Amino acid sequence: MHNIKTFFTSKYILWLILAIPGTLLTVNYYRDQVNYDMIMHITGEFAGRMLIISLIATPLKLLFPKGKIAKWLLRNRRFFGVAAFSYTLLHTIFYVLEYPFKTLINEFSDVAIFTGWIAFFIFIPLAITSTNTAIRKMGKSWKKLQRWVYLAAILAFIHWALLGLQGTEKSAAAAIVHFIPVIVLQIYRIWKQQIIKTKTSLK
Repeated sequence: MHNIKTFFTSKYILWLILAIPGTLLTVNYYRDQVNYDMIMHITGEFAGRMLIISLIATPLKLLFPKGKIAKWLLRNRRFFGVAAFSYTLLHTIFYVLEYPFKTLINEFSDVAIFTGWIAFFIFIPLAITSTNTAIRKMGKSWKKLQRWVYLAAILAFIHWALLGLQGTEKSAAAAIVHFIPVIVLQIYRIWKQQIIKTKTSLK
């Protein structure tokens, strides 16, 4: 019974759950059951949501130090970070496959597109080094590298918001609604960690 419980709470099941939406979307896209606009919208939102979950893990743990959900999120935040990159990669692949190279080059100068590309390029080394081996080999440098995720998150927010403003509904509301909790919790994290640091230095 213990082994069964361990299996269903293991990283393998989490990976499976995180991969299911992307797999179904891809299959349905090639069956012509999902169009280009829909798959871009859904993969973009999934990427954003996975990124948000990975970013709120630490502040939630500070806010609810004994909370089981907060502990679980903190323990698995790397998986959500890699999932965010995976959905970003899927999002990018469909975009590149949809348009001719000339169009991609012309659109690169658009701030809404440019910010998305830069966020994607930042995510690449972060995802590649999100392994236990990389953490051991890089030591303190690993945390320094991973801090680039905050810049990537800001760029992803700008990308999402600007595309929303350019859309038919002329709205960036979705991006704002998704990222406001992250901003609030990150401000709380900085404030809380500063208090902890001050108390430690006074001892």
